[in-house]
Amino acid sequence: MLKLPSSRGRLQILAATMPSLHDLFEAYEEASVALENMLKERDRSECPLIVEYEQLCVDIEDDVIRYMLEKSPAGDTPAK
Repeated sequence: MLKLPSSRGRLQILAATMPSLHDLFEAYEEASVALENMLKERDRSECPLIVEYEQLCVDIEDDVIRYMLEKSPAGDTPAK
């Protein structure tokens, strides 16, 4: 949701009615907090999990965008 500021309101409404989207938000929050902590506490070369968590965050963002595109009326695409 952090990368979709113009769509936050719509995402919040969808999340309230769609548990799967809410679950994606929770997963993103957990992954991004873990990534942030790893970046603060460790050197990138010491922690290969950093790359994995970066990719996980990107994958979740892509899932949210895909979900928005599927649920949006034609021509109403989410802005990044």
